[in-house]
Amino acid sequence: MSTSHTRRELIAAALAGFFQTAGVNAAPTAAPATPEVAPTQHFPFGPVLPKRPAPMLPLRTQAGLATDAVELFAGRISAVQLMFTGCSATCPIQGALFSQAQSELGNRLADAQFVSITIDPLSDTPAALAAWLRRFDAKRGWLAAAPRVNDVDRLIAWLGQGGEQRPRGTDPHTGQVFIINRRGELAHRTVSMPPAADIVSALKGVAAQAGA
Repeated sequence: MSTSHTRRELIAAALAGFFQTAGVNAAPTAAPATPEVAPTQHFPFGPVLPKRPAPMLPLRTQAGLATDAVELFAGRISAVQLMFTGCSATCPIQGALFSQAQSELGNRLADAQFVSITIDPLSDTPAALAAWLRRFDAKRGWLAAAPRVNDVDRLIAWLGQGGEQRPRGTDPHTGQVFIINRRGELAHRTVSMPPAADIVSALKGVAAQAGA
């Protein structure tokens, strides 16, 4: 064996020992897997990502029945709007939109419900909520409810966080419609004051989602 050949072997062996000591492998290894990141939304309307489970938030319906958000939304596809009966600006428009959307949807989505939730529970008694529904010819499957006074901010935070900014003044609530899936999760938000057809489309879209 030649001296030069032996020297090359010694150098190669030395380098191999160095890389092994330094924790470097001669053969390339696969890059570490990138951890999955939950998708997030980038607009105040459209799919809500990640979906938001309903909080345990007590409610009282227009019939005077006590319930809570988890129970009310479980197993149904729900369109939710925020309103109050003393509103004379946007709320009458919201009521008319729900009335039209309910008529347009008809029986095409058997487990759909429309829910109007007041942000003025001090004034909006069950009788006031019932009168408001009658004003818009609400049919079966459209109900109204009031949270406790101390829970209004929690309700708005659950539905509105990341959505359109609340307007200021005497009518401080959004005109967005919130779609809740059958698992009781906030899944979609419309633009403010959407056409009735968009509400129907959003309900059907969420209903068609896997696991919804």
